[in-house]
Amino acid sequence: MVIETSRDPIAFQAFELDGWDAVSSGYERHFGRLTAQTVPAILGAARVEKGTRLLDVCTGPGVLARAASARGAEVVGLDFSGNVIEVAKRNVPDVQFLQGDAQDLPFESGTFEAVVCGYGIIHVAQPQKALLEMHRVLRRGGRVAVSVWQAPTPANGFGLLLDAIKAHADVSAPLPHGPDFFQFSEPEKLEEALQSTGFTKTVIRTVEQTWEHAEPTALVRAILEGGVRLRGLLLAQSDEVRDAVSRAVEMEIGRHLGPDGAYRVPMPALVGSGRK
Repeated sequence: MVIETSRDPIAFQAFELDGWDAVSSGYERHFGRLTAQTVPAILGAARVEKGTRLLDVCTGPGVLARAASARGAEVVGLDFSGNVIEVAKRNVPDVQFLQGDAQDLPFESGTFEAVVCGYGIIHVAQPQKALLEMHRVLRRGGRVAVSVWQAPTPANGFGLLLDAIKAHADVSAPLPHGPDFFQFSEPEKLEEALQSTGFTKTVIRTVEQTWEHAEPTALVRAILEGGVRLRGLLLAQSDEVRDAVSRAVEMEIGRHLGPDGAYRVPMPALVGSGRK
């Protein structure tokens, strides 16, 4: 499999770093309760248990690190954003967190028994390098588990958002080129990516998840306050265009309105795992 990389890795990484520094708290507030739903599947796939020496790559607010530590694992969390690291340290003060690059991990080969990466591989400039680095720092027989969003469809949240953006926004806004956000979002593609970077005994699992919101405007607000790439695209539009996107999302999200007044938007994920 040919894994797409950024055509300008330095510019794209700077864009992502600026984005995460800006939205570290917003991501935790809006996405934390959603990404937490993937945690049991990721830790289970990596076979994390008491005493496991674990690296959490792209740790974010420390959701995986906290759950792994609660299982008794010996956890190290890594992220390239200093602001994100501060959030993780606040949330999980008993875990060691380091600032570093997923594409150049600051560890000796064979250091860890398990490596996990929750939604991080879709944010790096060179995903193949990141996967190869995860493979390198695993000991022989160790396991990796990564999560990505499932491909957009009319039935899920990313499909809803992207349909509204494509209908009303200029998607050619001049942002640094990044790899296809959804290049691993089909089971066979995620499996091929893991196998092409040296992992064996690969397993791909679909995790059904629901993002609950109290009001129809919350989905776009979550992107503007907690996203990076879609946030950048929306901020590149005029106020009128952003309002049109928001109205379109509000109309469509009504399909997910429950009898209790809550909007429950499907946000399925894939968890891919493999062995070194």
